[in-house]
Amino acid sequence: MMKAAGSIGNMASFPSTVCYLWALSLLCSCVWFEFGAAYSAGAPVTSCSSMKPDHGSPSNNPSPFESLPNQTEIFSNESVILTIQSSTSKTFKGFLIMGFDAATDSVIGTFNVDLSQGQSQTLKCFDTYDTAATHRSSTGKKSVTVEWTPPADFEGVVIFKTTFAESKSTYWDKQISPEVIITRLDTAVSSTIDPLLTTEKPAALNVYDGCGISKGCIATPSGCIDLKTCTMMTTYQTLNDDYLQLEIYGQITGDEYVAIGFSTDRKMGDDSVVECVNNRNTLTAYPSFNTPDKINARIESQQLPGFNLTSSAFIDGFIHCKFQYPIRYTVNGIDFDLSQPYYLLMASGPTGDYNIQEHSTEESSSSSLTITTALKIQYFNEASRVLKQLHGSFMVIAWLMAASVGMLMPRYMKKTWVGKKFMKKDLWFVCHQGLMVLAWTLTVIGFIIIFIDVDGWVSESVSENPHPLIGCITTVLAFIQPFMALMRPMPNAPNRYIFNWAHMLVGYSAHILAITCIFLAVEMEEAELPYETYWILTAHICCYVGAHLLLTYLANRNNKNPGAVSKEGPPKDYKGSSIRKGILAGYVCVVVGLGITVIAFIAGA
Repeated sequence: MMKAAGSIGNMASFPSTVCYLWALSLLCSCVWFEFGAAYSAGAPVTSCSSMKPDHGSPSNNPSPFESLPNQTEIFSNESVILTIQSSTSKTFKGFLIMGFDAATDSVIGTFNVDLSQGQSQTLKCFDTYDTAATHRSSTGKKSVTVEWTPPADFEGVVIFKTTFAESKSTYWDKQISPEVIITRLDTAVSSTIDPLLTTEKPAALNVYDGCGISKGCIATPSGCIDLKTCTMMTTYQTLNDDYLQLEIYGQITGDEYVAIGFSTDRKMGDDSVVECVNNRNTLTAYPSFNTPDKINARIESQQLPGFNLTSSAFIDGFIHCKFQYPIRYTVNGIDFDLSQPYYLLMASGPTGDYNIQEHSTEESSSSSLTITTALKIQYFNEASRVLKQLHGSFMVIAWLMAASVGMLMPRYMKKTWVGKKFMKKDLWFVCHQGLMVLAWTLTVIGFIIIFIDVDGWVSESVSENPHPLIGCITTVLAFIQPFMALMRPMPNAPNRYIFNWAHMLVGYSAHILAITCIFLAVEMEEAELPYETYWILTAHICCYVGAHLLLTYLANRNNKNPGAVSKEGPPKDYKGSSIRKGILAGYVCVVVGLGITVIAFIAGA
């Protein structure tokens, strides 16, 4: 019996090492993904009030970044040059800066940026232009300069608050600059802004005329075209072999946009886009390209021969752009041919001076359309999320719950429930087998469901979205496990150790990849999961590793002092059985609770 106990201890110590390696590899993969993920092309207007990004958490360490004014005293008709910089070797990827009256803590003044730097842009906060400045790209920065001008009649003390984003997971918010004292000049002349030139607006828009007869129309909500109550709509008709006439129409408020995108997969990224924009009371249209990082980069009109805005209007809260658009063209090295089927994506949201910001409303066509010939009325019907939600829920149950508990059984519970059998099998084995069969079944079903939902393999690179490839590898590894088990040699067979190693390595590999895959899913736009999901998954890893460490410690302690084992009477549990049962029960409660929380996030997405 002493020999048996020692072998059990050795078996328990090895998985603990695997656990350490698994935790490290998983955490590294998560950190890689966090830092490799895309950053925005500027803070959104929704960040103006809090000055905090909607991702990551504030750092409690001293900020390695600062904002320094070039002067500490100026007159009200002068400006301050602010240097936003790193005081160490670190770089920052994003920033948001505003000037505040030190006495009232109200936002004052306006910013001006050097566009030639390509590093910063102004932002319209609190319905006032240029009241903030932010980054334009996610490249690492050591220093950025902006110019700030106080109100002409202001007198008092100004401070500047800056939020720095070092990465998507770490930022420092509202870092305060040295004070700047401003003296009002009574002789200062207030500057005036020439009114914007306006064009005569048409009495009414005829965007609905000809829908389904002379032009194709796709709109939202369903049935709105007959009622003329659409909130977003795109129309299209062929002018000749080379050009289309497109119209973009939608409801906006203030400085906002409505845009149409042409996509091969119903997802943003590598898509051709046209923006219809109202900014600073000026209407215009821009061709742009939605990068793999989900950022819209505007392109010069001359880079898209044949693009021509023919009319625009803003009436009663609705913007309308009509323009000529080429059927075949190349943008960012990608060829587009609108005589072929494309999914149509529409979105609306706030805009800045240099690019549009994250959409507040989005729609996508349920199927691909050939807009050169589809002269009919269609509606953006939001695709059902049920299959995606089932896929995510099944994978969470399979890997966060069933597999994580089932994999503990053969490692630590073989000498628990000794003598208790179900269908002539040890109880620990029945639990292990049942949980792993559940994980296998849900994984296969979830795999089939998502392939049905996305109509096969998605056309994304592995570097852009590794989730599909890792998911497929996980499914293959999980799928072969029960068939390997069917070929299990007898316990005393000389080659049994080969099976043990293979079965364990395949199982652990599948588990590592599955949890990594769930981490990767959080960032996917289709998942629509909150950032807090990362914390839930991290808590799961900590509980899993913690359970392994506790059970390994108990196994090693029992090896040193196994205690007397009676050879007479019914078989009894190995020493420490009650503690092992308690740890297992607590672990099951925790992982089930965490799993249900993630499923609740998925269901509410």
